[in-house]
Amino acid sequence: MFTFNFKLFRAPRNHHLKRKTWIAHTIWNYFLGWQCTRYSLGLPYLSYKEMSGEFTILRKSHPEIFAHWRELDSWAARQILKRLDEGYQRFFKKIAKRPPKFRSFRKPYSFTMCPSGYKFADPVAGDKGFGLYDDRVAIMGRTYRFNLSRPIFGTIKTVTIKADALGDFYMSVVTDHVESHLKPMTGNAAGFDMGVKTMLTCSNGKQYQSPQFYTESIDNVRTANRNLSRKKRGSNNRERARQHHARMHRKITRQREDHHWKLALELVRRFDVLFFETLNLDGMKRLWGRKVSDIGFYAFLQKLKWQAKKRGKRVETIGRWEATTPICHQCGRKHLFIDLDVREWYCHSCKIYHDRDVNAAINILKVGASTFGVEGVRLAIASTPC
Repeated sequence: MFTFNFKLFRAPRNHHLKRKTWIAHTIWNYFLGWQCTRYSLGLPYLSYKEMSGEFTILRKSHPEIFAHWRELDSWAARQILKRLDEGYQRFFKKIAKRPPKFRSFRKPYSFTMCPSGYKFADPVAGDKGFGLYDDRVAIMGRTYRFNLSRPIFGTIKTVTIKADALGDFYMSVVTDHVESHLKPMTGNAAGFDMGVKTMLTCSNGKQYQSPQFYTESIDNVRTANRNLSRKKRGSNNRERARQHHARMHRKITRQREDHHWKLALELVRRFDVLFFETLNLDGMKRLWGRKVSDIGFYAFLQKLKWQAKKRGKRVETIGRWEATTPICHQCGRKHLFIDLDVREWYCHSCKIYHDRDVNAAINILKVGASTFGVEGVRLAIASTPC
């Protein structure tokens, strides 16, 4: 499977898509409220199959109340129920910390359609033998144009429509196209220590700084937030100020994601096996707050794992309680009471000065290599650590 993302052109007819997202909101919140009510009354949980049956009964027996549900494709509506059921199943299996929450109508939502809800023009044969599609798509009977930034390869399976805070609509197209990214292996393995001041420190001594996009733009964001709070509710000036505020946050998000993707691609090209430590991100946020959220450790690891999976590489994480910072990677002696402000420390056994982050990265690499096993690769260890 391969996913292509495109932006729909702005047009007056996009208000039909906005109404479809509103209907998706109502279906989610209605059945979530039903589940909460049943739980408060001591009744068992409704599975996806039962919710789908109740959805059909409500739509047919009360057409005057649920007439707007008919505007959304039936398959797309049931996909929303499937999302709700998957959220509860993750909570029951203790994968998620809390059950699904009600969706705010002020925040964007999405809906997914099968081939019955959309229609592309018949593809034409391309130079590489794949079918190439046009830049127009019919969604539930209405035609929309989108920015065909790259050709769509393969047979289209599903299409997802989502709006952002500025009212722009984006389309995610899932096809059966399989793209091979396998290249010759480098034969290198490395460990990485994550930090707040330095985002990543490699075991070979190289450091990767975090641009901290939100921190750099905090003054402009605060100014935009104050201007928004001064505007009268319901006025056009407030709406323009809200869009300006949302546009700034969208730019910061895109900058962070672009940095994550480029850094992840660089790492998987240089190393075959990458080891990281398991971090307590909630605890780190309580200590350093916005600095941790600005770096986005979890989002970066998800992108790194995705890039590694496509290229046949490995990303492993060691246990949270492994002592990596206070242990000398040369002699293995453990030094207690190393404060956070100590960036370099001296080992009295082997008489070597250690850089705190480089030493931790080397220990992460050694623990990962002994735990998960890495045959036939070279361990990237700094030759002359500080």
